[in-house]
Amino acid sequence: MINPFKLLFGSNKNGGELSLKFLFQTFRELLVYNNKALDLMADMGEKLSGDYLFDKQYIESVTDELEDMVYKIVYDLNLITSKKYLALFDVFEKTKIEIRGELNSQFTLPKGDYVYSISDLTKEMSDYAGEKMATLGELRNRLDLKVPEGFVISTYSFKQFIEYNRLEELVAPLCEGKFNQEVMEKKAKELKEKILQAKIPPETKKAIRKKLSSCESSSSDRWAVRSSAVGEDSQISYAGQYTTVLNIPSSQIGSAYKQVVASLFSPQVIVYRKEMGIKQQEMAMAVGCLPMISPIASGVIYTADPNGLEVDKAILSACWGLGKAVVDGEMEVDQYKVSKTSPYTVLWQHIGRKTKQYAMSEDSGIELVPMSVEKQEIACLNETMMHKLIEGAIRIEQYMKSFQDIEWAIDKYGQITYLQARSLKLSEKHALDKNRLVTAARNYPVLLKNKGVVASRGIGAGIVSQVKSEQDSQHFPRGAVLVIKHTSPRMSKLVPLASAVVTDIGAVTGHMATICREFRVPTIVDTSLATQILKTGMEVTVDAEENIIYQGIIKELLTAQLIEKIPYEETYEFKLLRRLLKKVSTLHLTDPQSNEFDPAHCKTFHDIIRFAHEMAVRKIAQGIQPRQLSFIHSMTKLKLNIPLNLTVIDTGGGIKKGISSNEISLKELSCEPLLILLEALTAPGVWQYQPVNLDFKGFMSSFTSNRSSQSPPDRININLAIISKEYINLNLGLGYHFNMVDGNMSDDRNDNYIYFRFFGGVTEISRRTRRVKVLAQILEKNDFSVELKGELIIARIKKIDKPQMEDKFRLIGRLIGYTRQLDVLLRNENDIDLFANQFLNEEDSILVKPEEK
Repeated sequence: MINPFKLLFGSNKNGGELSLKFLFQTFRELLVYNNKALDLMADMGEKLSGDYLFDKQYIESVTDELEDMVYKIVYDLNLITSKKYLALFDVFEKTKIEIRGELNSQFTLPKGDYVYSISDLTKEMSDYAGEKMATLGELRNRLDLKVPEGFVISTYSFKQFIEYNRLEELVAPLCEGKFNQEVMEKKAKELKEKILQAKIPPETKKAIRKKLSSCESSSSDRWAVRSSAVGEDSQISYAGQYTTVLNIPSSQIGSAYKQVVASLFSPQVIVYRKEMGIKQQEMAMAVGCLPMISPIASGVIYTADPNGLEVDKAILSACWGLGKAVVDGEMEVDQYKVSKTSPYTVLWQHIGRKTKQYAMSEDSGIELVPMSVEKQEIACLNETMMHKLIEGAIRIEQYMKSFQDIEWAIDKYGQITYLQARSLKLSEKHALDKNRLVTAARNYPVLLKNKGVVASRGIGAGIVSQVKSEQDSQHFPRGAVLVIKHTSPRMSKLVPLASAVVTDIGAVTGHMATICREFRVPTIVDTSLATQILKTGMEVTVDAEENIIYQGIIKELLTAQLIEKIPYEETYEFKLLRRLLKKVSTLHLTDPQSNEFDPAHCKTFHDIIRFAHEMAVRKIAQGIQPRQLSFIHSMTKLKLNIPLNLTVIDTGGGIKKGISSNEISLKELSCEPLLILLEALTAPGVWQYQPVNLDFKGFMSSFTSNRSSQSPPDRININLAIISKEYINLNLGLGYHFNMVDGNMSDDRNDNYIYFRFFGGVTEISRRTRRVKVLAQILEKNDFSVELKGELIIARIKKIDKPQMEDKFRLIGRLIGYTRQLDVLLRNENDIDLFANQFLNEEDSILVKPEEK
């Protein structure tokens, strides 16, 4: 690894020319490291799809390589920016230590906080909070569903509790030893008594009290204390084997916590665990503390029939009051079989005679109370509530990619609260019939096939919603198929809402593709024509397993991915890699214009990479400072058929070999981006020699314009291109306005980008502003992302293939010529659309209004 002290105390002894070449070589090097790091993250994310085998050696190897790449990125950024971002080394080291802490752990159980709020949890945190509570956090934070706003006492607290009370010597023999039933029950009873008498460590008690104090605003001080063991509600369910304590005051949470922990070592759980091959070190009990709710009705939904072949129907059970009557099956309840296709027709129902209901006792616990006669034989649910329950269940099913067993409750205001969601175990009758899938798919028109590349595997379906602007994104409907021109980190906020993502332009290694894999949203990028084919309002099925998009919703395909078992998700290696990716690939820095786009807000390697790349491009895009040219001797004039007076500095490979003249022609250039741009700029009709006519207002503005006041700070007073074979950094001052083009074009699309900046003009500010609006319209139509600030425009595009890059450089060349005197002609706001459309329609006479032709 590079020594940071060399960066801090080193100096450049070789003069300005080497310094200039070194600057651009370092920038190119940073881009290589950036792309390699994104490739590694993409590979790690792809491993979680289940199509690849991997072991801990792979995880260690890829983590080592990624750490090396990220460090080199930070190092090169500080070389480029004269050590401006040294604080990024501290962020890197902090993140690295966290990742290493996960990687070097010998057990599944990680170190973490003593207590977590439900609002802080996602599925990736199941090893900290247990499966049950982590899933509640996922429903709340990624599906925006209502769940109880409580907290969980973590698996780390459990570990501290066992160690603090020296219970390991009792736990190990019980869990690993071989005893007959009588001896085992005796030892389990002894351990239970020890646990109930044990003390909760001071740090854990302090954390619980702090959480309780933050919950004092809650309308109720009654709590449900529920198990959330590691592995519970997963492929190994432990259904009904752990203790739950209901309706207690906060003063009794400590006692209830110990009851729940003790249930981890009950005889039936120990037998079950041994039969399933689970080791002692994989045992851990997190405990959820959730505020009690007083529902008018509760129940359970199965999103498939677990015993039959009806995976397109949901089974729903409901009772008055608390849901214990449904869960325990000890009395009559309402039962329904409902179609999972809108309008969710009830196919069968039985309304039970419900003479009693469970309710909260005045002191603690729950009790059976008589049901009023008028409510005993009426349904607990009306049609509206049933439809809402089915819609929510389908959302959970599609997001979790498995059939679901869901507990719910409805309050007096009609609000649904989800209490639990876990995978539903199906009988072996639900075998996947591949032939049936092929037959079903043939009945639907294929809209796109093998166009683009799969960035995140899976199958999703819904109504297409094309998002073309920030305003569109505010109205994106949950569950829709997101169709966009190109991937953008700013669009990442829509990923959790989408059933699938399809783009015209994009790469598997892009920031947004990484986020799609993190949220497991089926994604196909770089189709070239998705926005032309997939129109808003169409119903489509996106098969990101086979790279096919069908017209219509193919239920059989959606069902197929729910039937397929994914036991690999419960392996140690899978869970470790998923935890690492939480610290590696999660992206928080999505908006470069945000005040939080800085090192202090970098929390993951992905954040560091994103920040470093943005700052490096900005630095290079600023151009060369005048003082850096004083040592340059290898400057070459470029002969053109227009008065551009362009000077070229070749950093390597930009000029054909054997050329030593101080003046060269276009045919002697090897720099492909510059050659394409200049050929477009010098094409007939692009560069206008005739001066345009100024009106009086424009004339007065030009008369009073002060060039120096409009110039960017430290601008070089020559037109300059710094080039290599694939790279261009072009600074052009044309009269009173300035163009800057920084870009790279190669056969590797991951290296390709253009950063274009335009500023200034001869006329008053209103006309100069109109000109950048014309530029914005043209550039946005050509897939650039655009930022406008008064008379300044910044446009970017990246990660597109070489033929597309050639088109974009051609476009930039034409635009430089087209807009050279355009501000003079933009006399009112209506002219903006006129001139933008004229350019887009490729009019020959580029500086004449359409009505004047």
